[in-house]
Amino acid sequence: MSNRDSIDKTAPRVDQDPYNFTPSQVATTYAGSIAEGASYRDSHADADEARTKISTYSYQSDRDASQYLREAHGRAINALSDQYFLPTDSDEWTRLDKQHTAIILGMGALYPAAEQVRAILRPEPGDTKRILDLGCGTGVWTVEMAKEFPHAEVIGVDLSPCPISADELPVNCRFEVDDINLGLSHFENQFDVVHIRLVGSGIKDFRKTMNDVEGCLKPGGMVIWIDIDYDLYSHDTFGYTPVASELTPSGAWLQRPLYEMRRSAVLGGSDVHTMEKVLDEEGLWGCRLIDQETCKTASMYLPLGPWAKSEDPIENQYLTYVGALMRQDIRSGHRAVHPLLIRSGWSKEVVNDWSDKADLELESMKDEMSLRIRLAWGRKRSGPAKPAPPLPGLEIIPIPPPETEDSSTPLGRRYFPYFFVHETQEDSKRHAAMRNREKLKEAPFHPASARNVEKK
Repeated sequence: MSNRDSIDKTAPRVDQDPYNFTPSQVATTYAGSIAEGASYRDSHADADEARTKISTYSYQSDRDASQYLREAHGRAINALSDQYFLPTDSDEWTRLDKQHTAIILGMGALYPAAEQVRAILRPEPGDTKRILDLGCGTGVWTVEMAKEFPHAEVIGVDLSPCPISADELPVNCRFEVDDINLGLSHFENQFDVVHIRLVGSGIKDFRKTMNDVEGCLKPGGMVIWIDIDYDLYSHDTFGYTPVASELTPSGAWLQRPLYEMRRSAVLGGSDVHTMEKVLDEEGLWGCRLIDQETCKTASMYLPLGPWAKSEDPIENQYLTYVGALMRQDIRSGHRAVHPLLIRSGWSKEVVNDWSDKADLELESMKDEMSLRIRLAWGRKRSGPAKPAPPLPGLEIIPIPPPETEDSSTPLGRRYFPYFFVHETQEDSKRHAAMRNREKLKEAPFHPASARNVEKK
């Protein structure tokens, strides 16, 4: 039996590096939440003391799993919130780390607007830089940011304990278990960068959470929203790929679990539709605390398979690797949503059938589909109705001409060609309208609808 096979499947695992998927068995210690009134520690000298004195619990998988985790249809689910119903187990951690790697390869860094982020986080005497990662998942982004900016203090927050070994945790990094739906007032005006990725389906009131997140920023700080589009798009035109259903039997079965994930989340109380409207059409241009001149949105299309090609050998290598990672991610991902779909009323047999058909599509690569990642970012004003403070030393890198005839701008990346920035709110709205033209006007059958009819 290999070392991998002997590992307890319920124990936390962590990838040692975003490019290395070797699991290790760990018992993780976390500094506790400061939401109950503990003060935040400002200096690095206090870091070790802070970890021991303000820690409210030490998590060990063999002792505390039942407190923070529960089982649903054979998968471990967080026990703190019914809103976010994706698994939190070793299979999901592996999937999320692969997804993380694909996303950062597509962006070319751990974050968009790289020059601005680095200028914001540049060390300054007497000013401790702070980074907040909301919905940190496996903690891989949190830890990588702590390594890239060792002078900054980095906090990751998630609904479930993060699978990071205490002896692998950078001294400037810590984690908290919390539900951001409950508010973030204990973090007000403390952070230079707030990163919130792939949590849209778990948010109950998106506009409230947006305001809460923006309130965490210091003047001039940047918020970065990243979430998935629950629809798939063709590679050649980035046009909508129809979902397979009784209405469109020739549609894509891979699209069906994603479509039903969004619908099931909404039935469970998620405000995911507002998230889509805001990040795709409104951006952060209308946010009271955010300087409109610093706002951007973006679309990044990640191929679902190693079929995308380029004449540039390095770009081709990136596309192949990202495509391979995303195929593994989505193959595991459409099965990860089974507990959510079953909870909403679908039978286990039906969702298994969808996934079996989706796997066949992924293997054949006949339909070259991409998953779109939606992004929005902007900087906090220096005061009411004032612009964000200037960024001294900001390195301005010329952006090459657009590769398409529209006004979306490639982000100047040589190696991944499908990252497009929308410079204005009008441009963002126009592209959203183009993507939505072919989408379903009539919803496919859902068991909950049938039950409602029977009750009448």
